[in-house]
Amino acid sequence: MSQFNDTGTRMFTAGAAIKLWARVKLASGTVTEAGIADKHIGYAMQQAFASGDIIAVRLFSKEGTHKAIAAAAITQGNEVFTAAAGKVSVSASTAFRFGVALETATADLDIIEVLHYGMGDTAVP
Repeated sequence: MSQFNDTGTRMFTAGAAIKLWARVKLASGTVTEAGIADKHIGYAMQQAFASGDIIAVRLFSKEGTHKAIAAAAITQGNEVFTAAAGKVSVSASTAFRFGVALETATADLDIIEVLHYGMGDTAVP
């Protein structure tokens, strides 16, 4: 079956609990929080409390900016990279660079605005 989506959001079944605004990856028909070495498909627009929950995902390709969970302090204007547990951070080994922070995060779990400019094909060495 073929589908088409031009809204930039899509419903998915969660494969585990997922935090609001976590980066998510798709595997085996479900979404889970993306890890540091995972390329994400988008951001959870609602929290999943358990495997099987149906959640909305704001797709990576959607126009505009995105909300993301910081893994640590990030200065406005710095490039952002993938991080563990569905978060974003500054450069780290095995992380993918994919955007710029439009707001400053002062601590772990801060929600910041991120502008995507693409995801590299290789992780940071």
